[in-house]
Amino acid sequence: MATLHPRMKWCEREDKVYLTIELPDAKDAEVTIEAREFTFRATAAGATYEERIALFADVSKEKSTYAVTERQVFCVLIKEEAKWWERLLREGEKKPANLHVDFDRWADEDDDAGDIDTSGFDMQSMMGGGGGMPGGVGGGGMPGGMDFSQLMAGMGGGAGGGAGGGAGGGAGEPDMAKLQELIASMKAEETTKAGSTLESVEEGDEEDLPELV
Repeated sequence: MATLHPRMKWCEREDKVYLTIELPDAKDAEVTIEAREFTFRATAAGATYEERIALFADVSKEKSTYAVTERQVFCVLIKEEAKWWERLLREGEKKPANLHVDFDRWADEDDDAGDIDTSGFDMQSMMGGGGGMPGGVGGGGMPGGMDFSQLMAGMGGGAGGGAGGGAGGGAGEPDMAKLQELIASMKAEETTKAGSTLESVEEGDEEDLPELV
């Protein structure tokens, strides 16, 4: 069976790159982040998906992280040097047809764009690198686009189960019933989004929009 390529989107801030792999119900996701290379492998709907990206500049393997949700794999690549990149790909690399600009999150150097709050949240350890919350809450993972820090605050506990946990649990223990309720609410919102999240690698880029990769 041929290996497929998932639809991917990217955008950047001065100190980081956001990379989203749109692959619903990804199983056995393997994400490897090296200084100048990003690789991904997973299965979904009986097919195998793989991707490799040679990056424009160095990122931190230790500080970079990712989370697997029901709809996507969301990666935060922390730049070794806080500096805006000219492009995502290393010089001379050909842009793959399945890579697009994330215009929903895109910001230019002079923009005062709101950032994605991932402070105090270790996505790899909490999501287990393969989707799903500890103890099986939430089934196959959490809905994409969720503000994780806001979710944890809504449970009444700090991210990662810090001291001072929410009511209904011991110190540092989240209220799992409240968590399940919040996840169900976010899932309900996801169902209202129209359109498929997958795109064939042969499909053309958005018309009249720069790819900047």
